[in-house]
Amino acid sequence: MNAVVIGAYWGDEGKGKIVDMLAANSDWVARFNGGDNAGHTIVANGKEVVLHVVPAGMVQGKNVAIGPDVFFNPKTFFADYEGVLKAGFRVNGRILIDERAHVIMPYHIALDAGGEASGKLGTTKRGIGPVAKDKASRTEDITICDLVSPGLREKIKAVVAAKTAELVAVKAIEKAADAEKYAEAAYAEYAPYAEKIRPYVGSCAYELNAALDSGKTMLLEGAQSTLLDVVHGTRPYVTSSNCTAGGAAANLGIDLRKFKIIAVVKAYPTRVGEGAFPSELGNYEDAKKEKKGETLTAAEKKNAVDGDQGLLGKWIRQDGREFGATTGRPRRTGYPDFVALNYSAMINGVDEWAITKIDILSGKPLKAVVAYEKDGRKTTRFPFKLEGWKPVYGNREYFWNAMAESEIKAAVAKGYDALPGGMKEYIRDLVIATKTPVSMVSLSPEREITVTKDVLKRTMEYLR
Repeated sequence: MNAVVIGAYWGDEGKGKIVDMLAANSDWVARFNGGDNAGHTIVANGKEVVLHVVPAGMVQGKNVAIGPDVFFNPKTFFADYEGVLKAGFRVNGRILIDERAHVIMPYHIALDAGGEASGKLGTTKRGIGPVAKDKASRTEDITICDLVSPGLREKIKAVVAAKTAELVAVKAIEKAADAEKYAEAAYAEYAPYAEKIRPYVGSCAYELNAALDSGKTMLLEGAQSTLLDVVHGTRPYVTSSNCTAGGAAANLGIDLRKFKIIAVVKAYPTRVGEGAFPSELGNYEDAKKEKKGETLTAAEKKNAVDGDQGLLGKWIRQDGREFGATTGRPRRTGYPDFVALNYSAMINGVDEWAITKIDILSGKPLKAVVAYEKDGRKTTRFPFKLEGWKPVYGNREYFWNAMAESEIKAAVAKGYDALPGGMKEYIRDLVIATKTPVSMVSLSPEREITVTKDVLKRTMEYLR
C-alpha cells in the first residue's frame, strides 16, 4: 500500500507511531516537509526513539528519503541517526537526501532566537522561519547541492555579508568587521557534514518515482499538521511549510493519485504556543506553569469530572504526557473539535482516520465541538481568522472507564467490537461528522497495542 500520513489538528498526534507501523509493509518512507522543529516519538521493543529529521521508517530498517522541502539541519540528522543505533535498531536501508533541500545554518538559528517575530509567534527557535525566508528570497539560500559543492565557503561568505546588519542586531556578531570570521566558523562547522552527507545526496523526484514505477511501496511522512500549514492553517501561528497531503505531492514531485491518504487524529486536540484554540480546556497561562509528571489528587479529579475544565485539561495533559518532544513546552489541551476535523478531511481528501491516544480519555467526561459562534452568528465552517469564535458543543457526552490490560489485549485480538461502548459512540460521531471512516485505533504508544481488526469495516457502516 502507498500512503500519505499527515496530522489532522495542530500537530503532536502520534504520526511517528502510525508511520512506524505502516512502514513494516513499505519499501520506502519519505519525509516531505518541515524541519527539526518537529519530533516524532516511536516506542518499539520497549525502547523509545525521538526523531526530528530522519523519517520514522529508519527504525524498521527501510529505505528513507528526505525531500526537497525539508529544512535540513545536518547536526540533528546525525543525532537522529545515532539515536536509532543506540536504541539497538539496525539501519539497513538506503538513505536519500534531496539535493534541493534547504540547509539550516548557524545564522538562521541565531536570527530565529533573536528575532522579534519568534517571541510573538512562539517558534521553536530552530531557524525554520529564517531558512524559509531565504528559500523564498532565492538568492541567500543554501541547498544540499550547495553544501556538497566546492563553492560552499564562498557561498557562506556572501550570505553572511548580506546578513551582517541583521546578525549585529541580534548580537550574533558584535560588529560588521566580525562577519568574515563568523562566516569562516560556519564553514568550518559545516564542511565536515558535507563530506559525511555526500554519499546520500540525490533527487527524490527521480528516485522515488522510479521506485514506484518498479512496484515498490511507499509512505510519505508529514511533519507538523494540517492546521499549521503555511497556507491552510491558522495564520499567523503556523509553520513555514506545506503540511497537507497536497503538499506531499508538490514537494516530492509525486502523483498523489497513487496514494491513500491517512490522517492521524489524536482523540483530543492539543496546541503548542500561541494562537486561537476554541475548545481549549483551561488557559495557556496556567498550562505554562505545569511541570511534566505532576499528578492530580482524587479531589481534583472529582472536580474535573464535575466540570472544572482547567483541571480536566491538566489531567489530560499529564496522563497524555503532553510536553513537546522537541521543546519540552506544555501543550494546551481541548475537547474534540469536529468542525476542525471536517475541514481537515475536506482539504486533505482524507480516506481514513488513524485515532491515537484515545486511551488517555478513559475515565474523563468529554463533549465535542459541532459548530462555532461569534457575535450571534453560528457556523460549521472552519474560519480563516479563528480569533473570537466560541465553541458550540453537541448534546452528547462521552464517557468510558479505563480498560484493564486484559481488556486491551482482548481488543487488539478481537477487534473493534471489543472496545468500550462509550469509546465507540465517540468514534461513530466523529466518523459521521467528517464523513470519513477509521482504520486503526491506538491504545498505547507501543507499536503492537493498536486495534485494526474490523475497524474500517465497522466504521464504514456508520456512513451507510
